[in-house]
Amino acid sequence: HFASMPSAMATRPPELSMDAKWEAAIDLTLRRLVYGSLAGGAVGLMLFRGAGTRSASLAFGAGAALGSAYTDCSRQFESLGLPKLPPKL
Repeated sequence: HFASMPSAMATRPPELSMDAKWEAAIDLTLRRLVYGSLAGGAVGLMLFRGAGTRSASLAFGAGAALGSAYTDCSRQFESLGLPKLPPKL
């Protein structure tokens, strides 16, 4: 029964492949956001005294995590071969 699963997954319609990519992208983004925020908050607690600098450290960690997730997710969606929109002028 399990031997037939890879062939069934290879023949799935493109809509399901897109759904799987969206689920993976959301999971990756949320995971990195939490880990980046925790890392930024921990660094802020260890290195800074003021509330403003601690908040900035947390925001930097969250922003770096979101940027990293965006880059990886855009690579995943590029592999689908979707047509690109022309740039707006």
